[in-house]
Amino acid sequence: MDAGFGPWLLGMSQGAIALGGILGMAGSIFFVLAATTFGSALLYAISGFGFAVLAAPLFLLFLEPERAIQLVIIIPTVLSIVMLGGCCRLSHCQKCG
Repeated sequence: MDAGFGPWLLGMSQGAIALGGILGMAGSIFFVLAATTFGSALLYAISGFGFAVLAAPLFLLFLEPERAIQLVIIIPTVLSIVMLGGCCRLSHCQKCG
């Protein structure tokens, strides 16, 4: 990681807080986490695994470890439930049709 990254990140956070940032965090950090979540969810939906491999390192860069690990556990669990519901509906429709 670049030595100037920490001061830049701190400056971005303070600037976003002064402007009323999203959920108290810098807007750019929020969008990085959202993009990471989307990419990781796409990988997970395609392959069935890999969410934590992609999301955990990037979440740990921008969040405290406790929060990052909680998100890495909660998001794939919710994705699994949503995908399971879609699979059940799809198999039910194929049986009826």
